[in-house]
Amino acid sequence: MKILGLGDNVVDRYLNLKVMFPGGNAVNVAAHSAKLGAEAGYLGRIGNDQEGRMLLNALQDLHIDLSHCELVDGGTTKRCDVNVYEGERSFVGVDLGTAWPGAPTLKDDDIAYINSFDLIHSSCNAKMPEQMMKLKDCPGLVSFDFGEKEKYRTDEYMDMVCPYMNLALCSCDGMSLEARKALAKRMLEKGIDVVLLTSGNVGPLAYNGTVYVEGKVEYVKPIDTMGAGDSFLAAFIVSLLKQGWKKSYIPSESMLREALRQGAHYAAQNCLIEGGFGYKKSF
Repeated sequence: MKILGLGDNVVDRYLNLKVMFPGGNAVNVAAHSAKLGAEAGYLGRIGNDQEGRMLLNALQDLHIDLSHCELVDGGTTKRCDVNVYEGERSFVGVDLGTAWPGAPTLKDDDIAYINSFDLIHSSCNAKMPEQMMKLKDCPGLVSFDFGEKEKYRTDEYMDMVCPYMNLALCSCDGMSLEARKALAKRMLEKGIDVVLLTSGNVGPLAYNGTVYVEGKVEYVKPIDTMGAGDSFLAAFIVSLLKQGWKKSYIPSESMLREALRQGAHYAAQNCLIEGGFGYKKSF
């Protein structure tokens, strides 16, 4: 089982605690996939600065393949600054850096490399929607995190991405069940096979075009909720792949229900460690 994270990388800085962690949606999914036993890779541009080298060291420690990454000399890593109190974070601001965004332009050898994976994961944060069409003939499955912002749910944006995806994830905090179901149905009409909708402390919802499957949240007293959604997604994906999910068919209700259960359990356990997947460093 091989899983590739494609796109964004960041450093999450906890200003009030003066510590930082490697992160980013694609990086987190690759890291958690590796921790769950998958053979994982990451493809993206990484700044050759202190933060970028910290990120590289963490991924190398997890034996994640970085052979197609570009190390940008003089580049600076994107920083996401927050304050964390009793396990919950409050957003402060973002410094985009100069190495990322600035999506890798996928070349022929990158596509050949990508084609060796069973699943490729990217996101709206990768800032490369126009390149998603290059994955249309990929033999592996493709998943995509649409985040929580409305600008990534317009018809124009979805039309660039959805026809080439097999799984979509959306964060839907505050949305009613009816609104989440309507969004899932709309995304399937755009070409997605399976939609996964998370909603904070409300149970997640999965839709395969036939049935809506509601999951449950596994409650813990969190140390840190950073990366909870990415850890949930990684465990959900790994579970479906272990159950035999391939590009040729749609996961059944029972497969989705088991993947939701495993995702909730793994995400709860990840809330008991600091950072998206650990590797704390002071700054």
